[in-house]
Amino acid sequence: MAIPTRWRTTFEEQIADARRRVDAAEAQLAKGEGQRALQDLYPAVVAAATVRVWLEHPPWVRQLSTQELQRKTRDAFPNLFAGMASLDMKDVLNSPWPADAVRPYHAEAQAFIRKTQEQFEACLAQS
Repeated sequence: MAIPTRWRTTFEEQIADARRRVDAAEAQLAKGEGQRALQDLYPAVVAAATVRVWLEHPPWVRQLSTQELQRKTRDAFPNLFAGMASLDMKDVLNSPWPADAVRPYHAEAQAFIRKTQEQFEACLAQS
């Protein structure tokens, strides 16, 4: 199924935003700011997970309810972030995190976003 141009642009913007946030997190980690890095990484994973949900459930065919989209997005999270999503996010993101503790999250987010980009490109190639 071809992705309409409007949605293709939206997908590209989501992935670009996720990449920017991962790059910002990398800069925060270089400064030893684990908490700030995690605050950038979490929305990056949300953006990529949303793209994955949209690829599976095209919003131009049928819009998911807000609750359904949120649930499916959380269900699409990679391992470390899935565990984090079950906690109170306000507490998690505002707690002190040493940079070394956040590095595995950074690596997982990078890989997740890269794979999301690959899925998106594969979908474009099929249409």
